[in-house]
Amino acid sequence: MPPTRTSGHAESAAQHALADRALAVAYRTALGITRDPHLAGDIAQDVAIKALRHASSLREPRALDAWLHRTTVRTAIDQYRRRERQRTADTRYVEDAAHAHAEQLDPGLRSVIELLAPLPYRQRAAMTLRYVHDLTDREIARALGCRTGTARSLLSRATAALRAEIATPSPKDPR
Repeated sequence: MPPTRTSGHAESAAQHALADRALAVAYRTALGITRDPHLAGDIAQDVAIKALRHASSLREPRALDAWLHRTTVRTAIDQYRRRERQRTADTRYVEDAAHAHAEQLDPGLRSVIELLAPLPYRQRAAMTLRYVHDLTDREIARALGCRTGTARSLLSRATAALRAEIATPSPKDPR
């Protein structure tokens, strides 16, 4: 065999080994951060591509895992921020649509929606599932993708926040 094919084969094997290592380390790290296997897979692929592109510039090849961890954390944070920006844009659209259709709602349901509005998203969701849809703690947990104890905690915190809100006089209230 000509020497160029051997060196090309060795280089290809080294790239495959680097990609495999990068995927394994990045996936485990991303899964620990995101707790989402699909997102972790996407992040691991991004990190593996970066590793292949920057393999020749690594000053210390033995520090590959540390570089992979740093790169994975940064990539996960970037993905999180990107998703939050998208979620914010989507939420604004949904809120605008909800306000446009609010006049069509039953006045009692409109009052409940207004009362729950200041709560964090998951507390709002738990309260809605409990008091609008009459779901059990277990069903709420399943719908929110959490443990039953977490669903109870969300309901408890939401109830406490609403009690405090109701007990506190508003600036317009002359109590």
